[in-house]
Amino acid sequence: MLFIWQVAVHESARGQKLASRMLEEILGRTQCSQVTELQTTITKNNEASWSLFQRLAKNLDAPLNTSVMFDRKTHFDDRHDTEMLVSIGPFAH
Repeated sequence: MLFIWQVAVHESARGQKLASRMLEEILGRTQCSQVTELQTTITKNNEASWSLFQRLAKNLDAPLNTSVMFDRKTHFDDRHDTEMLVSIGPFAH
């Protein structure tokens, strides 16, 4: 399993599929040859990240599942949005 903490692209480089290419390159590395699942966390309103990881799941022909990882009230005392755990996999290389 590979956990991706955060993906950020400077606004001047957005729209070039840089984040998608980066994730595909990472998964293509020899060190990741045994990886069959990818996980990340995304807040519900982060449309760019949802789009990125939904597209990745589609490209990998893998299911995308979600569950609450860090709840706004329980874990963040209402000071940060709930973080959803996003799991993609299993997938083959």
